[in-house]
Amino acid sequence: MTKTCSKNCVDFINDEHLNGLVASATEEPTRVREIIAKSMNKEPLTVEETASLLAAESEPLVEEIFEAARDLKRQVYGNRIVIFAPLYIGNHCINDCKYCAFRRSLRTTVRKTLSEDELEDQVVALEDSGHKRLILVFGEHPDYSPEFIARSVRNVYAIKSGRGEIRRVNINAAPMDHDGYKIVKSAGIGTYQIFQETYHHQTYREVHPPNTCKGDYLYRLDGLTRAYEAGCDDVGIGALFGLYDWRFEVLGLVTHAWHLVERFGCGPHTISFPRLRPAHGVTID
Repeated sequence: MTKTCSKNCVDFINDEHLNGLVASATEEPTRVREIIAKSMNKEPLTVEETASLLAAESEPLVEEIFEAARDLKRQVYGNRIVIFAPLYIGNHCINDCKYCAFRRSLRTTVRKTLSEDELEDQVVALEDSGHKRLILVFGEHPDYSPEFIARSVRNVYAIKSGRGEIRRVNINAAPMDHDGYKIVKSAGIGTYQIFQETYHHQTYREVHPPNTCKGDYLYRLDGLTRAYEAGCDDVGIGALFGLYDWRFEVLGLVTHAWHLVERFGCGPHTISFPRLRPAHGVTID
């Protein structure tokens, strides 16, 4: 029986509309330059305007987009680049995502959850390397409850080494209910990241078996909406590029960002675009 978690979730992704934008957009240099000018005024772009940028193919026009992006980044952030180190706390997982080496059915994967002593060793090593920001990564598993995640965060903040301490702990973990987010928020987390993996409904169904919450597209899509409602107002979104048309995924990310802006007055702090790469024991067409 399919486990359904998304009874009250809202689906704001319209595949037909986004695919239509990808298919119909053509390279129009004048229009692209108008959109660039708008972005340089620090005005957010619509999904349709983003599709127009994605249609640019000629190298000079693409370079204009890149140069504008570099200039805008410098205006907002200067030459500053913020680095955070990923730290996997555990790779036990109840899901069976077809592209993942941590999938439940892959028996050759060595499963590991860091003990508190092992966590301390890893954090000290990262602090001694100069890191001040971490993102803790958890599989989706009953062992990684909100209480466990919150305890892990508090432990990280408490660890000091000769070269300093961790000042910000971000989280990449499974979607939670409202109570779970409140527990994790109480530990003083930074950003809570959830990657939709793919915004395309059919592709999502093909790579995520339907017998877990991750197989429920809407529950995952609604995950950061619940986070905001529970008080986690610093969130990150992402898509795994390579599962479906990357242009569709970009438009899905922009649509998601606008949904958060319209609901809560603030979009995501981070947008991630990991790429599909070879993984141990995994084959996917």
